[in-house]
Amino acid sequence: MSELDDFMKSEFVIGKSKNTQKTYNLQYRTLEKILDKPVGDASQKTLIDAIKDYQASTKGEQNNNGKIALVNIAVLVRRYNKVATKDLEDFRDKLKENIKKDTQKKNVDLPASLPSYQDIVEYTEMLYNTNNWTDYIINYLLLNFAVRNKDLLFDIIRRKKLAKNDTKKNYLWLSDNFVEYIRNDYKTRNWEQPSHLKPYGPKLVKIKDKKFITAVRRVFACQKHDEDCGVFIPNEAQLGYYLKKATLGGIGETAYNKVIINHFRNDIDKLKEISASRGTSIGALLEFYDIQNLMK
Repeated sequence: MSELDDFMKSEFVIGKSKNTQKTYNLQYRTLEKILDKPVGDASQKTLIDAIKDYQASTKGEQNNNGKIALVNIAVLVRRYNKVATKDLEDFRDKLKENIKKDTQKKNVDLPASLPSYQDIVEYTEMLYNTNNWTDYIINYLLLNFAVRNKDLLFDIIRRKKLAKNDTKKNYLWLSDNFVEYIRNDYKTRNWEQPSHLKPYGPKLVKIKDKKFITAVRRVFACQKHDEDCGVFIPNEAQLGYYLKKATLGGIGETAYNKVIINHFRNDIDKLKEISASRGTSIGALLEFYDIQNLMK
């Protein structure tokens, strides 16, 4: 049995969500291919040197995020093997600092190129007025709850008990007078915690906006008749692509959040709401998404 097989059956993996397990598997195989040997057979220096060269043709935040993912799996495998990880963890901290610098540099050029908050509000209203129900729902949730791409994978249900069929999925429960947005799969969710313990249970919010309720009803009707107007994401593997297509100017979820943070940057109560909804600390919101947080 290979090291990967043993690792995937260890306490570091068992209990994680299926998506997380798939990610660990992919990251291990990627790192193993780069090393041309099992991850556990490589020293910290060898691992760091190999990861430094990874994705050398790409630049900036994307490259650093990819490297951090490989460092994470290297750390986990070494912990599984009960050997030192400090050098790798120090290297990971440096990569995170690089991401901060890359983000701040990008933010310098954003104020002139991004739409205003009011632009997004008006665009969302236009989607409703032109009966573009799926894009309206996507933009409404991005605008009002600053959610991540993954939060926008959900099923629309008419009976709330159906949400118990798979408690690792997200739902829009269409009630008579409101829609309850049920998020089970979100960034800060800890699947090892009992679901009744906050803040690790589902995130629930009742939406009573009449236009939003109407849009969800229209999409649900389309889905009942298996019509194209009921399809949000044709291919979940291309989630980011389809969500960008739905947003104003194709700028996507991250840029939307920058606009939202900039608009509410002096409203601490609103920032607290965004922080709780997105699962990101206020400090991180202002550091990574505030377009006025420029390099000095």
